Amino acid sequence: MDTVLLTVTGLSLAMALAMAFVVRKLMRDERARFEARVTALSAIAGQANADIELSGFLNETSAVAAPPLVPSRATPSAPPARPAPSFDDLDIRAESPAIAGVSHLFEEAAAPSPWGRRFAVIGTLAAVVMIVAVVLSATHKGATPSQTSAASAQQPAVLAGAPLELVSLRHAQEAQRLVITGLVQNPRNGAPISHVVATAFLFGPDGAFLTSSRAPLDFTTLSPGDESSFVINAPVTGQVARYRVSFRTDDGRVIEHLDKRAPDAIARN
Repeated sequence: MDTVLLTVTGLSLAMALAMAFVVRKLMRDERARFEARVTALSAIAGQANADIELSGFLNETSAVAAPPLVPSRATPSAPPARPAPSFDDLDIRAESPAIAGVSHLFEEAAAPSPWGRRFAVIGTLAAVVMIVAVVLSATHKGATPSQTSAASAQQPAVLAGAPLELVSLRHAQEAQRLVITGLVQNPRNGAPISHVVATAFLFGPDGAFLTSSRAPLDFTTLSPGDESSFVINAPVTGQVARYRVSFRTDDGRVIEHLDKRAPDAIARN
């Protein structure tokens, strides 16, 4: 039983560690993808700014390089013919791939739903719990006779031999206690017993347990055929409807007894 429980506990701990490792790896991969995405976006933004600055520099250079128009003074009598102004046409530059990609900087990429992995983890944990429950149930049902005997051995042991005989029993209700007196006899075919303790259990009108008390027999040792009286003083404040008397040895073993006060005695534990 202990070996099975230790095995199940070890498997559960191993599964928990494995799940923790998987979750940590998923979080690490997610962080790496996020950092790579930030790096790529930063590189694209830097390349776009460089292309825009280079285009502005080329426009300024072309405007400065154009020569100014100066009127000719060779023929002062006639106004010189003003040539038509010339303009340096700039070729329309094709859109840079880096600039074209700028428009997609703030587009959110479609990521797969994380609930698939979450459901997988939940299903695994549920399977582990079910396996543990099945193993424990099978172990409980398949207990060997030796295990059953060991479990029953934990119950109060009953002293073997002829039962004691309860010859008389009386009680007196007082203000704060119940006094129970009686006489018990060791039968002639019984074995000698020593250190017998009489125990009384008190119950109220509704059947609820009130208290218990114990007292040793007047004689320490009872040989076959000997009798001994006992007196139990049970402190109690409530109303006592009934009580039950039993006998034990000083080491806790129960001694069977027969009620000889009435015919057709019934054996009690």
